[in-house]
Order: sequence, then C-alpha cells, then structure tokens
Amino acid sequence: MRISVLGAGNGGYAAAADFTRRGHQVTLFELPQFASKIASLQADSRLEMVDIDGNHVAEIRVHRVTSNIQDAVSGADVILNPVPIFGVPAFAATAAPYLEPGQYVFTFGKGGASLIYAKSLRQLGKEGVFLGETNTLPYGATRQSDHRVRIEAPVSELITGSFPARNTPAVVAKLSELYPAYHIRTAANVLECLLVDYNAITHTPPMICNAARIASGFHAEEFHLFGKFENPPPVVELIKAIDRERMAISEALGIKAYTLEEEIAHVGWGPKGKEREVLDLYEAIHTEKLEVCEGPWSLTARHLTEDVPWGLVAYSSLGKLTGVPTPVSDAITTLASVLNGEDYWSSGRTLESMGLDPAWSIAQLRSYLEEGAALP
Repeated sequence: MRISVLGAGNGGYAAAADFTRRGHQVTLFELPQFASKIASLQADSRLEMVDIDGNHVAEIRVHRVTSNIQDAVSGADVILNPVPIFGVPAFAATAAPYLEPGQYVFTFGKGGASLIYAKSLRQLGKEGVFLGETNTLPYGATRQSDHRVRIEAPVSELITGSFPARNTPAVVAKLSELYPAYHIRTAANVLECLLVDYNAITHTPPMICNAARIASGFHAEEFHLFGKFENPPPVVELIKAIDRERMAISEALGIKAYTLEEEIAHVGWGPKGKEREVLDLYEAIHTEKLEVCEGPWSLTARHLTEDVPWGLVAYSSLGKLTGVPTPVSDAITTLASVLNGEDYWSSGRTLESMGLDPAWSIAQLRSYLEEGAALP
C-alpha cells in the first residue's frame, strides 16, 4: 500500500520504519513549522530500527520525506497520524483540504481524534473519507536520533472505532490488513476509544499523590510512577474510582464497559483471544514491566498536561451530558490546574471542541456517532 505517515515523532518514525520494512511505500510528513525535525532524513533517508535492548533489527530507506502536505497525502491509500492528541487539530486542519474520497485516515493514541478530523472535513464540505482510530499506539517507540528509532513492546490489542460508526466494518478490515498479527477489538463508536484511556485513568492519581516528591526532585532517579512505594493501596483506590466513573459514562451511552482489571487482562489476549487471569487492580498495575519505568520528574510532564485536559476533562464533559457524576475526575483536574498554574477546565477537551452539542440527548449523540448526523 501507499502509506503516508503524518508526524515525525516517536510514533511516526516507528510507523515509517515498520511499514517500509514490510514492503509498503511510505511517505513521512512533518508540519512545515517543524520541518527542521526531518531535514537530516530528507538528505539521507536511511533509518535504523533497533529493539528495546538496542539490538539492530533492520535498516530501511523511507520512500519520501516531506513537509508538503499535498505531496504527502495525494494518491495515498492510507494516512496514519500517530501523534499526541493535542497535535491532531493542526494535522487535521492541514491535511483536510487534500484528503480524497476513499482514503483511510487512522489516528493512534487517545481516542476521539476522528471527531477532530470529521470537524475539519465538515467545514470544507468534504465527504467519503474513512476515519478510524485506536485507543493506543500499536507499539511503544522512541525516536533516538534523526536516523534511529527504537521499537519497544507492541501491544497485542487495538480497540478500533470509526466515525461514523456505520463505516466500522470497512475500517476494521483495513486496519487488520495493516496489522495482521494484532487482535482488533471493534468499538461501538469512537467514544469507546476515548473512554478506554489507560493513561488518563492510571497516570493522573499517582502524579497528584506524589506531587511533592516529583516537584522537589528528591532522589529523582529512584522515582517510578508505577512503583509500589508510589502506588500504595489508597492511591490505587483513586485509580479505581476514576475507572468506575469511566465505566458509568460508558454504560449510560450504551457501551459495554469492562473494569480496568479486566481491560489489563484483555491486553494480554493472544492470537486466539486467550485472556490472562483477571487480577485485583493493585496486583494488575504492579508488574515488573511497569515498575521499572523511571520518572516522570516534572509536574509538567504529559502525564498531567495531556492526560488531564484531553482525558479527564473529556470524562467530566461527557458525564454532564449523560448525567453521570465525576467527582474524582473533577477533583484531580482542579488540583492539576492549581499545581501547574493552568486552567485545564478552559483548555481541555469539551463536547464543543469535539464537534458535539451539549444540548443533545443521549439518543441524539448516539445517532451522530453512528450516522454522522444527530436526530432532530
């Protein structure tokens, strides 16, 4: 396939290397204002892939590296946009004028990004573009230099939604072509991808509860966000409380919801859909793989600056529409705003910013998500 990757960060480098290695023709694009990020790769398109231990995996040559969006997306079969959710509006506004009917656009990371693309396309009166998304990146990745990317442990399950949801079969089929080894779990709609936001649920309580340690830098090298000392049972109870608010919103929207404990077990699905044992939440999040992850060492890390405004504020906003109280999400949002001197309530992802009407009934919202138009 002809694949265009929008965004030359960690996820973009990983996707460019992965799909080139698998025989696809890949174009890597970066926004003109950040063209310096790709200047070296434009001059020499060689890109080395290494594994999590730094071992050489492959060296590839990216077909095209550009900051010209028309060149990047014209004629592409699939457009991938694996960037942090706060970067999606700029990419959507830049790409929308050149997107063509029949093309597939996939956003990876926090769910709900398809709604941003839909809003940009609707403003231009454009139709026929397939919009799909997943609730997480397909793999952990680190862009180590202009010519080197480390691809870390791939996830084994991608919760995949489409906007509008009537296009889900086509979107899931295309994603299965792209990632044949993955378990693709079909979402009811894109809000399911938004709601199953592991980072917003698990990052924000320990960041708030460990704020003094993080801000002081005391023995910073020994701080691990998912460490046992950083996450004793009371902190896990806060994580659970946010998770249960998320579940209540899901159920109010008619979306089948699983506890975070069950979701962690689902992530362990193998090729035949075999689940891991469902553990107590404390045991489920205290794993060797997570406990060794150092940091973060600043309260302005994305664990708050992305996961609160783009995650918890969205929960609160959906809670208001559905009539579901979200006291813990609200409290953490307010505390994070004070700690960082930012009004996340004003800058965060609201219904309006997603192109949704706060006055809609649940039936109207579900109609919009399914068909792209709300019932009268």
